[in-house]
Parts: sequence; structure tokens; C-alpha cells
Amino acid sequence: MSTGTAVAALDRQQVLTTLGRHWNPTAALMLAATGRQLESHARGSEVFAEDGSRALDFAGSYGVFLVGHQNDAVRSAVLDALETAPALVPGTVHPATADLFTQLTEILPAGLSEFSLGCSGAEISEIALRAAYLARPGRRRIVIVAGGYHGKTLGALTVLGQHEHRDDFTPADDDLVIVAPGDARAVREAVRAGDVAAVYVEPVLGGAYLRVPPADFMPEVAAACRDTGTLLVADEIQTGFGRTGRMFAVEHSGVEPDIMLLSKALTGGFVPVAVAAMTEEVLAGARRSPQWYPGVLDGTAVSALSMAAAAATIREVRERNLPERAETVGRALREGLKWAVRKHPRHLVDAPGIGLMTGLRTRNPSVENLISMQMAARGIHLGHSLNEQMDQPVLRFYPPLTVSAADIERVLAALDESLDWLDRRPAWLMRRISSLLRRQYRLPPPLVLKLMHSDLEVNW
Repeated sequence: MSTGTAVAALDRQQVLTTLGRHWNPTAALMLAATGRQLESHARGSEVFAEDGSRALDFAGSYGVFLVGHQNDAVRSAVLDALETAPALVPGTVHPATADLFTQLTEILPAGLSEFSLGCSGAEISEIALRAAYLARPGRRRIVIVAGGYHGKTLGALTVLGQHEHRDDFTPADDDLVIVAPGDARAVREAVRAGDVAAVYVEPVLGGAYLRVPPADFMPEVAAACRDTGTLLVADEIQTGFGRTGRMFAVEHSGVEPDIMLLSKALTGGFVPVAVAAMTEEVLAGARRSPQWYPGVLDGTAVSALSMAAAAATIREVRERNLPERAETVGRALREGLKWAVRKHPRHLVDAPGIGLMTGLRTRNPSVENLISMQMAARGIHLGHSLNEQMDQPVLRFYPPLTVSAADIERVLAALDESLDWLDRRPAWLMRRISSLLRRQYRLPPPLVLKLMHSDLEVNW
């Protein structure tokens, strides 16, 4: 039985009931209310649903499916690893690990030659934090950018019952400095006293915001860090491996960070994995700390599958020159989105982006939701901001870097139809929808389904 047949055989009400009872009742409610079909499988730039319909994937799980769903080269590498050593005993190494490290050293900015491995971006972000505290003893403060996203775990160390492992790596609230996006002067002021261990920054602010900083932001932040001995942590989890039109987003400004965080697209969507790439200076400083011990910068054990998938994905990106493709094909997408903003200023604010990391900044959450729903009805999946409280959320367009020019034309045509439909909706209706969206999680679930004319029932 194929995957598609297996999924289609399941009763939709049964699937949503199970999801609602055992995983996420809100997600189950939204699936029931919107009538979105359940995905059964995917290939290239397309996803296929339980009813046999297909849709273009311009969400890409927020950048995970960089080389397309079920990429043949990556899939082959994963199957080879599966037949040899899918899981490794701690302390052993698979040849795919050496292959990955070789690939990384050939493409990373100069000096990033030491690697720590983990299974998620959040985990590797915490490992980088430990490295910063070890390498910069006596410094407790961390600088982050408002709206930045570096994972959403609270930090397992904060609840670790072994204080000798915990106390040196858990920042207090007053040790966290938050600066406005693109404000290099605020960063310089924050690090001026020399008591900041690290500055965490996304070269392009992702999350629900999607902001490309001023051209001088990253160079000025790097200079401020260099002048004060502060470590610069570049979070390239969304931007890495060609998404912005360069292999890494820091290449647009020529910045060489002390630590770089990598995940999401690294394995083409096959197996979760993450890497913290550090300079020799950072690792040497960490090793001089009294708190150093073997394994302090290790993450959760990774598999040969993830190593093989990561090495194969990087090879695909390089051999097919996907960063350049993101720049050239992405230009057409960005120009089309900007044209949509000019044509529909009532609903759209701007079209931020770079390469194939772009989107539409909408006037309010109701606009974002309605565009997303109209595009889904036309067979296009987009990346919702997942933030109904934000005044001007960004609806993301993150297709695989292998996307065709014809697919981009199809998406832009569907967008024009969707926005024309939206133009015909009265202003009072838009205000009412915005009000409902902001209160949707407090509305009785049966009422939500009734308002959306769904024939399913909430039995979770």
C-alpha cells in the first residue's frame, strides 16, 4: 500500500480527533475549520493530499525543504546510511560525519572550523551559549535582537538538578539585553562596557517579522564585537545554504562571525540535525575554562542518517549552484510581490525579502489569513506567521531553491486573483474578521466550526 493510499484510508474525523486529543487541539480545530486536506506525500515543489489533489509548496516548513521534497540525491545517501549504520553507539563515528565536516570547511566563512552537533536549532543555540560563557569567563550578559528567533526551548539547564553543571550557563533576566532590529548603535552601546559574552543575531530577521537589515548593520555589529572582545553568533538556521542568494547571509556583508548556527535546510528535510560552527579561538578559550569537561559542548547523539543527509544536501546545493538560482529566480518572485503591494495598498504594506526568502507584510492578521486561505484554495501553500496578535504579520514565500520559473508565475497569478477577491470584501467585514482572529482561541470550538461552515465535530 502506498503512503498516499494509507493516509486516504483514514477517516478525516478520526485523524483530527486523535490529533486533538493527543497532540494539539488548536491545530486540529484549525484544520477542521479551514477544511484543508491532510497531506499524504510530497515530491519536488509539490505536496499531495489525501484526496489526490496537489499543491505547490511555497511554505517549505519555513525553509526546511531547500532542495525540494524527496530530493533523489539526498534520499539515496540516507538509504545507503540506513543499510549500513542508521544508529551509532556513542563515541563511534560514521564516515558520513567526516564527509559533512569536509563539506562545511569548504563553504563556511574563514575560521569556522570547529563543530558541535545536535538534533535541533534550539539545542545548538543553547550549546553556543555554553561555548560563549566558557570562552568569555566573567561575562554574563547576552545581546539579542527584538523579534529574533533562536529556538523556543526554555533551556534545559535551567531545570537541571545538578547545580555544578547548571549555574555557569543560565543567564538571569537582567543579563539579557534586547536591541531594536537594525540598530547597530544600540548594539555598540550594549557591548561597550566589555561585560557581554555574545551577541546573537540573524543576518536577516526571520520569524513572523522578516526584516532585511540596513547594509551597514552586520559590519557595524561585527566591528563592535571585535573592539570589545564580544563573540558574534550568527544564526543562519533560516538563511543558510543559499536561501538569501549567497551560501550564507553574512556573505552579503563580508562578516566573519565567531559562531554560526546551522539547521533547518541542512538535511533537505529528511532528518533533523544542527551544527554550531566555531572558530579555533572560541574552542580554545572554552577549553581553558575551569568549567570545561569533555562533552560540555556536545548535543544529543546524532545518527549516520543525519550526517549522510547533511553532506548530500550541501553537495546538491553546491553542484546545482542553488544560491545563484535563489538570487535569479527569487528576483522574479520579489518583483511580483512588490507589484502586488503597489496594486493592493489597502491590504499590503510591503514585500520584504532577499533571494528566495521573501513575503508580504499585510495590514493585519485577517488579511494574512484570508490571503493564505484563498491561495490554498488555488493550490498554493504559503508560510503563515502563526501570530494573530501581531499588527502587520508577514506571510512567507519560502519555496525550494529548485522551484521553476513557471511555478513562480503560477503563484503570482494566483496571488493576483486572491487579492482581487479580497478587494471586493467590505471594510467592515475585514474589521470583524480581525477581531475574531484575535479572540479565536477563546471562542467555543463548536462556534468556530459553525462560522466556517464545517461539517466536522469537536470531540476532543
